[in-house]
Amino acid sequence: MGKPRPLSPHLTVYRPLIGSYTSILHRATSAALLGGLGFLAAWLVAIGEGGALFDALSALWASPVGKVMLFGWTFCAFFYAAHWVRHFAWDMGYGFELPTARLTGRLALFGSAAASVLVWLYVAMRAT
Repeated sequence: MGKPRPLSPHLTVYRPLIGSYTSILHRATSAALLGGLGFLAAWLVAIGEGGALFDALSALWASPVGKVMLFGWTFCAFFYAAHWVRHFAWDMGYGFELPTARLTGRLALFGSAAASVLVWLYVAMRAT
């Protein structure tokens, strides 16, 4: 049968960098935003239909789980937009230097988190 083929050592040899994390997070946020569109569509149908579906979705958004989902989608939207701007700069030929790439990756990540917190602080202040 022969010797087994060697496995790729990429996860055991190379240390993940900020680019690795932002690339994976970009894919995860796009999947989460796509799932959020399903919830948005259901919510719009519930508004039109009213009744039990609207009550169920209203209860979901008011619950702690719903709030976490909404916060997560807010972060996903900010990160996706920030990462898109980063990629657009790369398409224009800017930001390939390693220090700049690291900085923009961190800015996209932490800036998105900060913007999400600020939005939800604003929402919380308006609710009181």
